Amino acid sequence: MANELTDRQKLLLLELVRHSEGVDPSEAARRLDVSRRTLQRDLRAVAGWLRPFRVRMESQGGRLCLQASPQELGRIEAELGPVTSRTLVVTPRQRAALLALWLLAEPGPLKLAYLGKVLDAAPASLSSDLNDLAPWLRARHMTLVRRQGFGVLVEGSEVARREAMADIVYEQISPYQLARIITREGDLSHPVARWLVQFVPQSVLKGLADTVEAVLGAAEPPVEEADRSEVWLYAVIQWLRAARRGLVRATDLDEGARPGDVALAKELLTSVEKATGLSALATEPEIRYMARHLAGLRVRLEDDFRLLPSNVTALDLAHRFVRAVEDITRLPFASDPLLVSGLAQHLAPVLDRVRAGLPIRNPLLEEVKARYPDLFSAAESAAHEVFAAHGLRLPDEEIGFLAMHLGASRERRWAEEKWRAVIVCPHGLSSARLLASRVRKELPEVSVQEVASAKSAAHMNADLILSTVSLPESGVPVVVVSPFLTEEDLRAIRLALAKMERPARTSLKPGETLTGASKWASRLASLARTATIRAETVGEVIRLVGLDLVRQGRASDAESIVEAIERRERLGSVVLPDRQLAVLHARTDGIDSPFVGVYRLERPIWMRGVAEDEPVSVFLVLLAPVHEDPVVIDGLGRISAALVESEALVEALKSADEEEIRRRLYDAMVRQGE
Repeated sequence: MANELTDRQKLLLLELVRHSEGVDPSEAARRLDVSRRTLQRDLRAVAGWLRPFRVRMESQGGRLCLQASPQELGRIEAELGPVTSRTLVVTPRQRAALLALWLLAEPGPLKLAYLGKVLDAAPASLSSDLNDLAPWLRARHMTLVRRQGFGVLVEGSEVARREAMADIVYEQISPYQLARIITREGDLSHPVARWLVQFVPQSVLKGLADTVEAVLGAAEPPVEEADRSEVWLYAVIQWLRAARRGLVRATDLDEGARPGDVALAKELLTSVEKATGLSALATEPEIRYMARHLAGLRVRLEDDFRLLPSNVTALDLAHRFVRAVEDITRLPFASDPLLVSGLAQHLAPVLDRVRAGLPIRNPLLEEVKARYPDLFSAAESAAHEVFAAHGLRLPDEEIGFLAMHLGASRERRWAEEKWRAVIVCPHGLSSARLLASRVRKELPEVSVQEVASAKSAAHMNADLILSTVSLPESGVPVVVVSPFLTEEDLRAIRLALAKMERPARTSLKPGETLTGASKWASRLASLARTATIRAETVGEVIRLVGLDLVRQGRASDAESIVEAIERRERLGSVVLPDRQLAVLHARTDGIDSPFVGVYRLERPIWMRGVAEDEPVSVFLVLLAPVHEDPVVIDGLGRISAALVESEALVEALKSADEEEIRRRLYDAMVRQGE
């Protein structure tokens, strides 16, 4: 009897049986990915199937409910039979995703009849899906081949094929579901998750998960958990394709992977080979392919590791981006240090991803565009201005993330800079309290200072007066409102606020010193060292710095200094774009106290910059003990901020004498501006 129902109808009936509070039809249609008309047809089929039972289907408060005894509901569920994760409904969108995954995973052509059987779909439905799939593949530089008697085949590079498979999985499976698959908790409710398990044995999924966790978890510093999940998925797809002889060719990849990423990729794939027995993965092209993905990883910087907020290249670009946004919006974004440092940390792995052509996914993109249309537009224009000069184009997904940082900064500022409002309500205390509560609920950007009389309101220290009666003109704007604060009142208040300037932020004025910073900054700047050295590589520069510190008696062991600097340098670029300056920094117990050194090269060396190698003639070295006073660490961080803001400091480091350099460093550490 249950065979008369489709899988989707069975699932719909099962929800009605198990939810005594009823089922929302709109939510059910959304979850099943069908129209309301299709859902109504399914409900009619379910109602017909239920006729032999003593049950009524009713609508209560907009929800559909089954009216039946518990015994009768149990009899319905028994007659319905098991509806397991493998018999759950597959929506048209999910079927199209599965079709694409089958074609991308298999090396040869597949017959349409075979695909119809494994996907439980009619030939007409699959033909329609293929028509939609062809342009999607073309946009990713692949071709869909369909020939009578031949079958269906996807042609294109191996790299494009794998990236497309990852895109489909990420589009279909939420990060939470993916994490449950990785941790082997058995959540296979999604058809794509079941497909993944069907194509890759559970033992291999487990082996890959354990290997990725062991290798990336032990990296120094460790990789963020979300990025470890991403690497796991790429490793799964890499194994799946390599097992079917779909291998990356050397010509599919560009040269430019960092040696550290290549070494980590080799360690990872060698371990995968041992865990799964698939030797095809530990080849140079496959290692370089994995290194592309490792380049964009975010690392977890512990407090005892962090000195500057990010690599200097990203910090400089973040500063330029914020300045460009400020010019467009006329809002003081550049005065928000959290914004600049946050953007710098965000951009560090993004630059590697964009350079490598890796996908950047942003599930909140459309919501960001809707919530922050002005900031998205400003971020788009500013990103083009800043990054296009280096040959980089940021996709909309990344623009969305930048707009989110800007939105957070604006909301932080609004929270700190609320307008102060005084309420005037002669009708009584209850009306005044009602109005005050309505203001707090509907206008979070307004702070109610107090309730005042009509006579005293104009003399209060406030930005705005909200009154339930008309008041004489005064120097403070007055908006007449109802105690109930209607929609019309809210529009009038927002219009008045829009015409006012934001309250000034509480911050240091240019030239104002930071309390308590002068003493240690003066000492640190006075000990700053300048030297000229001869080196051909960054490694030689770092080694000479370590030896110099030992000669000065600042360190007992050069190797500990070298190891700490190299460890931090491996995380990303240390080159300040277009300045011929690089910054080496680290926290290490190999040094007895904070150190600032300026090392000028006899001849420039070439180092990796934003998009290509750049000449570097000066190295600024900043070091601090692991457990140094946070105030000192903040001061050293201010030097990095000054580098991207002050051309005068950069020029001084290149050519000024030691006294001038020390004065500039002192100013950078204790002053908010010039």
